[in-house]
Amino acid sequence: MYQVKPKNINRFKHDFERLEKREREKVWQALKTLTEIPVPPNAICLEKNYYRLKIDNIRILYQILDEKIILIGAIVKRNENTYKNWKKYFK
Repeated sequence: MYQVKPKNINRFKHDFERLEKREREKVWQALKTLTEIPVPPNAICLEKNYYRLKIDNIRILYQILDEKIILIGAIVKRNENTYKNWKKYFK
């Protein structure tokens, strides 16, 4: 079982609280799924060990650090800049 952690707890709280209740529920369920399945079928590899998970118009950007830890970089609504600077969420 993997442990899911935010890269930056303040950013995570900010991103999560900005979502509507229905979106929060879907994101929370997706995060729980990542503990069992770190790369679900709908995840896309952005770069080695970096992935994005699509939930409606929301993207969860995450990194698999080792065999036990998944680091959440951001939870963002999809826009034209979502993938241009995705690495900034992991600095």
